[in-house]
Amino acid sequence: MAVNEVSRVYAKALLEIGKENNILPRIEDELNLLCELVNEDADFRSFCETPNISAEAKKNFVEKVFRNTFCNEIVNFLKVLIDNNRLNEIRTINEAFHYILDEESGRMRVTVTGIDKFDAKVIEKIKEVLSKKFKKEIVIEEKIDKSILGGIIIRIGDLIIDGSILKDLNNIRRNLLSSKIRREMAYED
Repeated sequence: MAVNEVSRVYAKALLEIGKENNILPRIEDELNLLCELVNEDADFRSFCETPNISAEAKKNFVEKVFRNTFCNEIVNFLKVLIDNNRLNEIRTINEAFHYILDEESGRMRVTVTGIDKFDAKVIEKIKEVLSKKFKKEIVIEEKIDKSILGGIIIRIGDLIIDGSILKDLNNIRRNLLSSKIRREMAYED
């Protein structure tokens, strides 16, 4: 995981607040919603990342927009990020939060990529096999990527298991290009 130490500190603090107030699942959900908003809304992302907007203006915006949507802990957390000029790190804080929470909960996140949505039985089988191997609860995120042409790619942290047709075709191409055909072996009919 490529998350800086500062993001880990903020994530750990938010995790502790969630535990103390017994609202950890809500904090996890709301932090995910914030990250989705940052990823999908260019205006909000610009708001978070622009240093030219004053801290007071950002805090007023957060108060007006999120007070009735998110719990007080998340709203106050956003204000702390604003005060410390770290609002632009909300995505890496979310990554660190999930990493720490997964470690403490005995969970492992796995990304499964295919050309279409996988059958539920296939997903369950993947969970079962990986759960036995890693002795953790497996949380699967499905992705669709038509460019792999078929097969499956499984990503577990830094480990990638590539069973895609695209990889196979690239391997065949590479082997054909690198093979040496001796002149005496080549002939025409």
